[in-house]
Amino acid sequence: MPSRAEIKYYSSLKLKKFRQKYGLFTVEGEKSVRELLEAGIEPEIVFSTAEHTFPGSAIVSESEMRQLSSLDNPPGIMAVVQMPDYGPFNPPSSGIVLVLDGIRDPGNLGTILRSALWFGFETVWLSSDCAEVTNPKCIQATMGAFTRMRWHSGELEPALRAAALPVYGCLLEGQPLGATRIQNPAFLMVGSESHGIRENLIPLVTHSVTIPRFGAGESLNASVAAAIAMYHFASVGN
Repeated sequence: MPSRAEIKYYSSLKLKKFRQKYGLFTVEGEKSVRELLEAGIEPEIVFSTAEHTFPGSAIVSESEMRQLSSLDNPPGIMAVVQMPDYGPFNPPSSGIVLVLDGIRDPGNLGTILRSALWFGFETVWLSSDCAEVTNPKCIQATMGAFTRMRWHSGELEPALRAAALPVYGCLLEGQPLGATRIQNPAFLMVGSESHGIRENLIPLVTHSVTIPRFGAGESLNASVAAAIAMYHFASVGN
């Protein structure tokens, strides 16, 4: 049985400052925890309630699980995992790397990562003001996809300049996506649905692309736009 001090310690990981301080984050739900193990990621500890016993887990009460969990309805199983360190940005030698600029909603980010893995994008560069991949809401929205991806967070401008590769930017004024010829390797950059790609990055966009509008809608959700663009790049560019 975990002590009160251990429960307090691990429950602090609900907050970003403590995730960063301790280099740990949480993964909830049996499916996601099993995805961890299948990907060869060894948790520091796994908690479960008596109703949801998991092999090798520390059993906690329902009230303790509510204290540990970031979710309104805890699924009864939670793993604590070390933050991965993938090192610095490195430009790809082949393939398309997804670049995300200012995606601040963790649910949207998680959905984008889930779609990215589906379309074969296994490396993602994120601007430093994107939501954390290890935010519990983001982790939940990835549905385990985060276990099979590499992600890097930092300032995009110097990294993209150093890479000196084609950058396809999703902008309102651009060539229709379906008419775009894809070079490889390259970057596909998607901005926030509120502000798009920020001004200092637009000069680095070598190819502006857009998703044509056929109806009366004003905008697309960032995760939807990213999925459409990734589908095109995956089917045409690889």
